[in-house]
Amino acid sequence: MEKKLAAAKLNIDELRDLLHTQLLGTGNHLLYRSSIDSTNTEALRIARQGTAEGVVVLADNQTAGKGRVGRRWLDLPGGGALSSTILQPHFPTYLLIMIAALAVVDAIKETCNITATLKWPNDVLIGDRKVAGILIETSHDSTGHMVAVVGIGINVNGRIDQLVGADQLLATGLEESATTLEMACGDVVSREQLIARLLENLELHYLTLQREAQDPLASTYGVAARTIRARWRDQLSTLGRAIEVRQGESVLSGVAEDVNDKGELLLRCHSGKQVSITWGDIGYPTG
Repeated sequence: MEKKLAAAKLNIDELRDLLHTQLLGTGNHLLYRSSIDSTNTEALRIARQGTAEGVVVLADNQTAGKGRVGRRWLDLPGGGALSSTILQPHFPTYLLIMIAALAVVDAIKETCNITATLKWPNDVLIGDRKVAGILIETSHDSTGHMVAVVGIGINVNGRIDQLVGADQLLATGLEESATTLEMACGDVVSREQLIARLLENLELHYLTLQREAQDPLASTYGVAARTIRARWRDQLSTLGRAIEVRQGESVLSGVAEDVNDKGELLLRCHSGKQVSITWGDIGYPTG
């Protein structure tokens, strides 16, 4: 029988059975809401109350999902993998973006056998179409310790024209710029399986970096961090391409030449000058 997407609910019991982690989502650290304003907002609220490392907030639908630079994240109820994970990293925040992106790419490969790439700084693509986004937000708990929330939204099942009305597709540009895993692989994908693989991969990278950061000898050499940076760089489909970087009302253009150790994009402008880009929306010029 065909599964009705609008009525689909995440099977938390199945997810618990599939999930093999030491920290993320273990015990009572897997929190599910059928509908919520934003998983990141809820995770931040929990984090500020006290130590809650490893808590994962999941939802079938967000009424005010967050995207980058204040944008709204659109999702189809029951069609996405929406998660926000609370962490207390002892390593730089930019590495969180890298391990989250790699965790998404690896989970998609393991679940759907599809190769995804990364568009700087944190969009996950299949071909040139966005299938997932990442939003890292930081705050402090009640004891003053820094906490980070890793928000990940993946378009899993359904079609893009179900996210917005078909008559709005042209105006939003989503039809040409976004996709879902079901559209890419031609079959319905288990959200439970995907989320389990996502959290396992995220935890693997996270705990490796945590151990390195807390070991004075290991942190001196930074082998794990360098390995993560190299893997993340290799997944970037942005590099080597002519791009436009929109930062508010300003637009920079040139060639995405490389990234530095902090993940900043190195743009070679048409003037020949190289500049470091720390934020912005990347576009590809046409014509």
